[in-house]
Amino acid sequence: MKKLLSITALSMVFLSYAQTSKETQYAAYLKASKTMWERSIEQAKKESGEESFEVAMAMYGLLNNTMATEDEDTFDDYKDITIDLLEKLIEDNPEWGEPRAVLSSTYGLVMAYSPWKGMYLGSKSSSLMEKAVGLQPDSPLVQKLFGGSKLYTPEMFGGDPKVAVDAFKKSLELFQENDTTNNWLYLDTMMGLAMAYRKTNQNDKAKSTLENAVAKEPQYQWAKSVLDKINKS
Repeated sequence: MKKLLSITALSMVFLSYAQTSKETQYAAYLKASKTMWERSIEQAKKESGEESFEVAMAMYGLLNNTMATEDEDTFDDYKDITIDLLEKLIEDNPEWGEPRAVLSSTYGLVMAYSPWKGMYLGSKSSSLMEKAVGLQPDSPLVQKLFGGSKLYTPEMFGGDPKVAVDAFKKSLELFQENDTTNNWLYLDTMMGLAMAYRKTNQNDKAKSTLENAVAKEPQYQWAKSVLDKINKS
């Protein structure tokens, strides 16, 4: 019996590491799991190389996760290496918009933890995002992150929730042109759109968007919790 349990346990470990980085990131997003995000980084390194955009995205996912878990220590552990990698990718690929958008969003996370840094990072982040949109306007990732910047930036500094709605909608349309299976960014874009709808007093559309997100992923607890708040309001 003990031998059978040991084999089963080993099989579970093997299967967890047999997942691709993309699959692990999806599960990590749903569970808000630091351990799984860190595993996805190591998987991305093996799949795509130490200095790949895939690694940068896995790191960005972990940084984003710390906002939900309020884990500033982990954010500080990974912030600089993520920024360094994104800067290298931009230097090596100056006409590639996506790394610029991710770096802009990463600076946004830095400012969320330390608002005073907005004095020197705010304009830098805005410039990066503007350049990213100019270079790759049809990238679902760029449109998603552009929408996030417009949603969470104060209006006095250029934020605009109405523009965010349009960007998130465009991002979803672009994502849907490809397979959205195991894509945490697609789910997060749906959440972003719902939040933008709420901020523009379009609660019926926010509710519909969240219902679509839960239909897409029944284990999406964040969407369920926000949907429950809307239903109770």
